[in-house]
Amino acid sequence: MLYVLIFLALVLADQLTKAYVDATIAVGQRITVWDGVFSIANSHNSGAAFSMLAGDDWAQAFFIVVTIAAIALALGYVVFSKADSKWLLTSITLILAGAIGNFIDRLAFKSVRDFLWIEFFANCNVADVAITVGAIMLFIYLLFLSEDALFMKRPNEKT
Repeated sequence: MLYVLIFLALVLADQLTKAYVDATIAVGQRITVWDGVFSIANSHNSGAAFSMLAGDDWAQAFFIVVTIAAIALALGYVVFSKADSKWLLTSITLILAGAIGNFIDRLAFKSVRDFLWIEFFANCNVADVAITVGAIMLFIYLLFLSEDALFMKRPNEKT
């Protein structure tokens, strides 16, 4: 139940923040919060991360199909693997919430609404942050925490 609440809270936060920015800041407008570091900038990205494939006619259909497949795989893994690691389940929850948040935008607007402008990096949103944090957590889990982790010290290993 906790993971459902986290999921719902993130999707809601993502959609509410995007709606608020859309209602209060014109597309293309930027409000500096920390000069040279961070701004709020309303933009709509029809591509993937870093605007890859933006403007390609087939891209939206491709992103929708890939998102549906990724969501189905992640949900299938959680349901059928009976995963019990809180770290793993949290990472998958964050990734799914972010994927759904951006998926809603793609269906409704044919683009993803971004507004968190990090000057030295990119323009993103709450969903993107959730996906990024979830992916980092998943990476850490696979490398160090799972039973089959690449860098986990086994009891019978010598140092």
